[in-house]
Amino acid sequence: MKYQRGFGALEVMICLIIGALATVAGARVYTSYLDRQVNRSAGEQMGIVADAAAKYIKDNYAAITAVATPAAPAVITTAMLRATGYLPAGFSDTNVYGQDYRILALEPTANKLQTLIVTVNGDVIREMHLLEISKLMGAKGGYISSTNTAVAFGSFGGWQTALAPYGVAPGAGHLATALFFDDGAMVTDYLYRSAVPGQPQLNRMNTSIDMGNNDLNNTDAVNANTVNANTANVSGNTSTAGETYTGGWFRGRGDGLIYNEKWNGGWYMADPQWMRSYADKGIYTGGAMLGGTLQSTGRTTVGEYLHVAGVATAGVGCAPNGLEARDSTGLPLYCQSGLWKTVGISGGSISFDGTYLGSMSNYNSTGKPMFVSAYGGYGSGGTCGNRYQMSASVYSVPLGGWIAVAGSSHTYDVGSKSESIGFMVPAGSTYTISSAPYACGAGVIHVSEFVF
Repeated sequence: MKYQRGFGALEVMICLIIGALATVAGARVYTSYLDRQVNRSAGEQMGIVADAAAKYIKDNYAAITAVATPAAPAVITTAMLRATGYLPAGFSDTNVYGQDYRILALEPTANKLQTLIVTVNGDVIREMHLLEISKLMGAKGGYISSTNTAVAFGSFGGWQTALAPYGVAPGAGHLATALFFDDGAMVTDYLYRSAVPGQPQLNRMNTSIDMGNNDLNNTDAVNANTVNANTANVSGNTSTAGETYTGGWFRGRGDGLIYNEKWNGGWYMADPQWMRSYADKGIYTGGAMLGGTLQSTGRTTVGEYLHVAGVATAGVGCAPNGLEARDSTGLPLYCQSGLWKTVGISGGSISFDGTYLGSMSNYNSTGKPMFVSAYGGYGSGGTCGNRYQMSASVYSVPLGGWIAVAGSSHTYDVGSKSESIGFMVPAGSTYTISSAPYACGAGVIHVSEFVF
């Protein structure tokens, strides 16, 4: 029986311990619940004051901007809001923590108000409760942290503002709300610095952003449809999927200028004088190439005619030797020994073909051009006086007929009695010479042939 009594006491003790633990846990849960309710009440009260202040400022914008300055704020009290009907008549001047409200409006630039609502006095709100209340108030909510009592911080890091310009120092553990006005319209669309789960719009711009000539530093990727900039300084590579346009120069600061990865070619400069083709690629164009000097270190091939536009005069000085030009008639000239000279003729042979009476003809079977010289043209009787006549023709194979190439005559007895004529005969052509001086019968013809 004693054993039974001992066992019953142990059971009672265990039950008491469990009950105590449950009581403590329940008390903590209940306390946390009460804290949340208190915080919710504080946030709702702060929101009511902020909404009332916003309406009051919009309706009395001119009067407030007349008082506010960049260094001294216009002060609005809850009593003023109650008296003008923006707050209910029974609305308390303090929140659930016993803190009073201060509504302060600065005008940092003309017609733009920055309004800060802070709580002062009363109980100090714990840091974790400050964060919870400011989140409940939304984007405009904020607090004064123990880590920096000189600045009011917005919920989720959405904004921050120094307290000194507003002339207030509530100390840690107090609430804050920021209201911004531009020409009488309240601006409440805050851009959050940090991601807010389930709220991507809080990190999204809905209009253009003006950085006021300030920098964007330490960015990672910048994704954009169009980038308009006065100067772009890129320390790494630039990759463009489409085409690249410029209204000025493409300037290379090193040797490389343009490189084609597909065909391993391009342009570069290795010295101040020459633009070079990378990998010794050729240049192909169906158009013209214009330059001061064209220089070839190898062969030069011309697919059609070579037009020499430089005109020179034979016998005039030139330099350097080896230049080619032409005279005004189109004949080629070459710079030889410092003088412009015509093309020289080397070799060749001359022969006397014979003396003929009246006419003669011959065929050029040498395969080379031939120069024919004829002398005479006078009558054979010796009684005709100083009269002569000679003419020559060459048979043109391409034309299929005779062409008169030379001729001379003298029909009276004064002057010379004989004459000479000369003409060219192409290879494979026939020529003929005739002589019949006036009233003298058949003339005498002496013929010589020079073969080139």
